[in-house]
Order: sequence, then C-alpha cells, then structure tokens
Amino acid sequence: MFARAYATSIRPISLGRQLIGLLDQSATNGSLSSTYVICLHSDDLAAFADVEQHLVRELIDAATQHCKQSGYQHGDQISVVLRAEDTIKRGTFQIKNSGQHAVKNPPVEIKPSIVQVSIAQPEPTPPIITSKTLAAHAALVLATGQRFELTGDSVKIGRHESCAIVFADSNVSRVHAQLQRELTGWLVVDLGSTNGVKVNGTKILKEKLLADGDELTFGTSTARFVAS
Repeated sequence: MFARAYATSIRPISLGRQLIGLLDQSATNGSLSSTYVICLHSDDLAAFADVEQHLVRELIDAATQHCKQSGYQHGDQISVVLRAEDTIKRGTFQIKNSGQHAVKNPPVEIKPSIVQVSIAQPEPTPPIITSKTLAAHAALVLATGQRFELTGDSVKIGRHESCAIVFADSNVSRVHAQLQRELTGWLVVDLGSTNGVKVNGTKILKEKLLADGDELTFGTSTARFVAS
C-alpha cells in the first residue's frame, strides 16, 4: 500500500550523494568547509521528523569517511544541519556550506557536482556512497530460530509465496510488510496489512526505524531484528 517509506520524494541516499558531491566540488576549489546546511521545503523536512537525528548522524559519518578516504582536510568536525526553507520547491533540496572554518586543500582533479537537484533529474553516484555501505548489515531471526540475512534494498514479508520471508499464518496478510534499507538503517513498513505490525509490542502507524534487538510482530507471528 505504501510504496515509499517517507511522505516525500526526497530519499536520504540522495542527500548523502549530493553532500559528497559538494565536498568534492569544494575540495576542487581548494577550500573545504566543516559546516553544511541542507535546505528543504518544510513539508519535506517534516517527513524526516522521526529519523532526523539518525539521518544527520549518518550524513556526518559518510562525509567524514569520504574526506578521510579522499585525503581532504577539514579543520573542525563536520556538522550537518537540516533547515526548512519554503522558497525551495517541494521534492527538491539545496546544500550550502557555511564558509566558516574553511581549510585550504591542494587542488584535485574531480568533476564538480550539481548542488541544487530535483528528484526528476539524474544524480551523481560516487562509488563509496551506496545504500549497502550506509546501512547496517542486518538479519531477521524468526521464533523458530530460522535466520534470514537482509540483502538488497527491500525485503517483503507476508503469507504469499512471492514474499522473501513467508509466514504460514492466517493472521498475516498476503503481502504484509516490507523491510527497507535507507541511509539511516532499516525501516519496517506496514504495506496496508489487516492486522498491522508491532515493534516491541507497540503497533506502528506506517513505518519505524529499527534498532538491534527489536521484536517485530506480523499478525501473530514474531521475529527479532538483529544488526551489526
């Protein structure tokens, strides 16, 4: 029922890719800032409210790792801020650097990236920033002890044999839920099931970011989410 995990067309992975592009562009110009502001329409920012802290932390980690691997020098610790600006169109975003605490870097030969982006436009895809590298390795362990390693970007759960994880439980809908890999980690998304999805005994409204050890309930069937 829910094709996306957020009520916005902006994906966390798009923010990460564009931030890396701006880092490369700044390094090309010879001066790298340590503070970056991501400006979005207030509706798009509101869609990230539940995971904003996790998202910011992952963006900082990805930027710091990229600077280390690329040999970029940045004086202070990198910081990232999400800010609402209604002059920005819905579904687009802009990343700005503060210009403060800029550190001179030797010129590097790298293709500049576009700073303002619409989701309808193609995006640069730097090799180190992929959904597989930005989300934790994870698995779902059923009550029977059976373990399913979570690979790819999404895993469907339900009663129908087309699902990657199948429960022979009449209380589980044919296509009940989906585990979805995002920049922030793994989300469980209720796909309009009849009996809903619970995390640690609490029914979710639509989706929830998972943490290691969370107990999931699909209908009356249970499983444990493990991440490393």
